[in-house]
Amino acid sequence: MSTPEAPLTSERPLSILLVEDEPDVAALLARLIQACGAHRVRVETAPTDLPGLLTESRPDLVLTDLMMPGLDGFDVLRAAHAFDLELPVIVVSAHASLDNAVAAVKAGAFDFLAKPFGLESVELMLAKARREADNRDRQAALCRAARARDGDLNALLGDSPVMRRLRDWIAQVRAARASVLIEGESGTGKELVARALHSGQGPFVALNVAAIPDELAEAELFGHAKGAFTGASRDRAGLIREAHGGSLFLDEINAMSTRIQAKLLRVLQERRVRPLGADCEYEVDIRLLAASNVALEQRVAEGAFRRDLFHRLNVLHVRLPALRERREDIAALADFFVQRYARAHGRRVRQMAPDAQLALATADWPGNVRELENAVEQAVILCPENAVEAPMSLLPERLGGRSWQAGAPAPEAGTGRPATLAEMELRYIQSVLEQTSGNKSEAARMLAIGYKTLLRKLAQQEDD
Repeated sequence: MSTPEAPLTSERPLSILLVEDEPDVAALLARLIQACGAHRVRVETAPTDLPGLLTESRPDLVLTDLMMPGLDGFDVLRAAHAFDLELPVIVVSAHASLDNAVAAVKAGAFDFLAKPFGLESVELMLAKARREADNRDRQAALCRAARARDGDLNALLGDSPVMRRLRDWIAQVRAARASVLIEGESGTGKELVARALHSGQGPFVALNVAAIPDELAEAELFGHAKGAFTGASRDRAGLIREAHGGSLFLDEINAMSTRIQAKLLRVLQERRVRPLGADCEYEVDIRLLAASNVALEQRVAEGAFRRDLFHRLNVLHVRLPALRERREDIAALADFFVQRYARAHGRRVRQMAPDAQLALATADWPGNVRELENAVEQAVILCPENAVEAPMSLLPERLGGRSWQAGAPAPEAGTGRPATLAEMELRYIQSVLEQTSGNKSEAARMLAIGYKTLLRKLAQQEDD
């Protein structure tokens, strides 16, 4: 046997998902893989839930046969890249179907392994996959180290997949000077995203367009000359000029009048601004970060927002998820706010009581993270001076805070007795399943548990 082009390292073993419908072939390939190192191989001969399988196993590498009844390698490739675009997928193909293997590589597969295969070909394949895994590990470590020092990115709390993707996207585009349109419901953290995009590159100037009257907004943005209007006792540079060399963040830009939209469009096109009442223009270099709590394209369709300005703003676009779309982050966010406001208000409280945690996790949160923060702050302030847990009774009334006795579990409907922990857990699981329309894989992801763990919990409840 010849020496592989790069020796396998003695670092952590690879976690490998092998999808192969022929048990004998799967067993042979698994033995060959394990002969090359202490790799963990999971064999699936007929997977029915690829997203759930990937969520549970979180592999470093996927191997899949191309030709399988009811499921082919392209299905596996699409599911793997929907889970993680950088996840390497190697397709296993007989010589007779090498054209399909080449097509799979063009579609994004990492490589292909031709049948019949032997130890040498498997070892070469794993050496290549090991290098890829090592590169990914190094890149991830560098990103973690950089982000540990990045206060703006760290302010975007949450470890759900959608928040990880958001931070990755910000890290990718923040160095550009292109305009960014940030859309999302109120309270989702649009200004935090704007500050993370700005990343300390010059001044950061912010204005909430909906918070001031139209005539004041014009003077605030564009500035004015002395005597331009009654009360203009001196020259005013305006926020656009103040943001020169940095970023201008316009929150709730959907509330901007069409007259100011026209003036802003000219500034973006000409890179020059004329203050009100002035007879000269000033060059400006700004990055415009605009936020809207409604779909701005819908405002364009309604005739309330200029289409040409919309396209100027929408060079880069991001939609922030509502809190109900990332419930797996709620517990960590609540813990963070408990620590923050315990220090701010001089309380010993360190966590929310279990009944309060359940209420927070299952609430709808129309006000999103801002509403969650306010609810936790209220509970911390009202907590007795020496208490270490904030009970359910201290949360806002709409969360049920005043209908339960402090520190007691919620009554089980129709029984008059407190609910058991198992009953509370089941209600929480059922509420998450309702949100996912019965999709157990998505529910397991939101609950941050394995797919099989979710099935086991549901089966236990059915047995009870």
